[in-house]
Amino acid sequence: MKPARLASVLLLGALLLGAGFAYGEWRGWPWLARPLAQQLSERLGREVLLRPGSINAADAAALRIGLWGAVRLQAGLLQIAGPAWQPDPPTLEAEGVELTLRYTDLWDWRGRGTLRLALLRARELRAELWRDAEGRASWQLDPAAPPTDPGQRPLLQFERLELDRGQVRLRDRPLQVDARIELAIDAQGLRAKAEGRYRDKPLQASLNSPTALPWIASGTAAVPLTLSLRAGRMALDFEGQLRELVGLQGLQGRYRLDGPSLAAIGDPLGVTLPSTAPFRAEGRLGHEGMRWSAEVERAALGRSRLEGSFVYDTAGARPLLSGRLGGASLWFADLGPTVGVPTGAPAKPPGGRVLPERRFDLPSLKAMDADVQLALQRIDLGAAFAEPIAPARGRLQLQSGVLTLSGLDLRTARGRLGGRITLDGRDERRALWSTELDWDGLSLERWLRQERGRGQPPYVSGQLAGRLQLSGQGRSTAELLASAQGRALAYLPQGRISHLAVEAAGIDLAQTLGVWLRGDDALPLQCAVADLRIRGGRVTPQVLVLDTRDSTLWADGSLSLADEKLALRLQVAPKDFSPLALRSPLRVEGPLSAPQLSLERGPLARRLVPAALLAALNPLAAVLPLIDAGDGAAEMQQACRALLPRA
Repeated sequence: MKPARLASVLLLGALLLGAGFAYGEWRGWPWLARPLAQQLSERLGREVLLRPGSINAADAAALRIGLWGAVRLQAGLLQIAGPAWQPDPPTLEAEGVELTLRYTDLWDWRGRGTLRLALLRARELRAELWRDAEGRASWQLDPAAPPTDPGQRPLLQFERLELDRGQVRLRDRPLQVDARIELAIDAQGLRAKAEGRYRDKPLQASLNSPTALPWIASGTAAVPLTLSLRAGRMALDFEGQLRELVGLQGLQGRYRLDGPSLAAIGDPLGVTLPSTAPFRAEGRLGHEGMRWSAEVERAALGRSRLEGSFVYDTAGARPLLSGRLGGASLWFADLGPTVGVPTGAPAKPPGGRVLPERRFDLPSLKAMDADVQLALQRIDLGAAFAEPIAPARGRLQLQSGVLTLSGLDLRTARGRLGGRITLDGRDERRALWSTELDWDGLSLERWLRQERGRGQPPYVSGQLAGRLQLSGQGRSTAELLASAQGRALAYLPQGRISHLAVEAAGIDLAQTLGVWLRGDDALPLQCAVADLRIRGGRVTPQVLVLDTRDSTLWADGSLSLADEKLALRLQVAPKDFSPLALRSPLRVEGPLSAPQLSLERGPLARRLVPAALLAALNPLAAVLPLIDAGDGAAEMQQACRALLPRA
């Protein structure tokens, strides 16, 4: 073929192709709609429909396709079906759709697994986002990907998204979320509201952002956002920035948190926290990868004022909460609900019982692990104590349902208290509890609140020392104490006791009247020892002796923690003569909520004191080797031994 003729043919062919392409652009390539939908269906692994009309309007925009420079689509309805395991309802339905897809993005899509769209504009959008208990999600592009793969990319990404009105139904079984979300995206940014249930509790949320980029694309620069969330009884307000919606990556900002209890705040977060007084906190919050970080700059728990730094890591088989809890003050009363004491006005306990009967939430102990260092400047124990614990240090650990408070170092009243407490909640039917505590140098006149008149000595003073070993089982504080087994030993070196109290305990009217007229004074305690055995919740004094220069006081009987009843008998053996001394023992009986004092029935003049004193002092010899010598304890040991010949 001659060159001129060939050129003419090529020119004619180009003109025909150009005319055909122009015709196709003019008509909107309607014959390509079905092949395009089929191609998208193959790529996405689910059915894609393109229609000229919408579901609700027969006169909606016609279906048009443009191929010049990029793939452009105008459709009355774009529908993407759900995954093969649940094709209905559709994952996405958009009406009044305008879509732009660059050829470069279409080419890159083959190996990325996520389709990037330059533009998606819709008058209305409806999305059904599901995730079942096995971790399969309707937004997952590759059904073969592991359900728990944190790097799973979303189905679509957008450079520009405009939406007049959007409705999203989110049902996420692993997160226990069932919510309806309404949103709009325009030049002013993103506005969204949500209502539903989260962990079977009411959920309300609103979110605003000046740009929608983090919500529609990954890897963008972080942009501002504000969030208001109400989940159950928890309220959260957040203002900060976000880089990527998927996994809330790059989240950083300030928060304010409120709730009627720490437990109410932990429930929506899936974090095991104790029941407490009302709580509010503010600080900084961040999330990257599988780790949440929280700086608690200020926290108010009832009257307590706390601060801390925490990390919540969900990468392991069980989430781990680690960090540090500190603060200026912690009021023990604010933790009352933790051990079963309700907040608010105290209700009259049933049957006159006073030990907390509120059951522990044992299953929650296995929801996560924890390792938190405690460093508090002050712990206020309540009105009965004149001085707080200051400071207080320890380590709180939760491992596979076993809660341990170890390394306790509590300083108060010039003394210290240390030890370890364990609550084993692996058996949901009952917890196993064990306590090992020791204390020394506790100045009773400084520690206990003893209201006396001006110039009057405290009722009791001295440096209290001792140790406690207890174990028990149950589902509440009352049950643990009702089953308690163990031993408590206490002694008071360099102790002193009110002279008036000793004479009154001995029912010595003459001596009591004399002390009252001339003024009370403090008698040195030559021997002050208590050895208590606990079996099945019954506390029995093996030895309970207070010895002064005037009298020896001892006690026997028992205290039942199971029945919450007292049956104690106090006796005094005076060392001097008094014409009005009554030798009848003093009985303390009745429920813990209302104990009664009375004189033991029988002839008051009966002199049974020597025999009773003999029985009380016999076990003393076995207790003396257990008393640590030092700080006056050696002198007390000698004084206690001096009592033994009287036995």
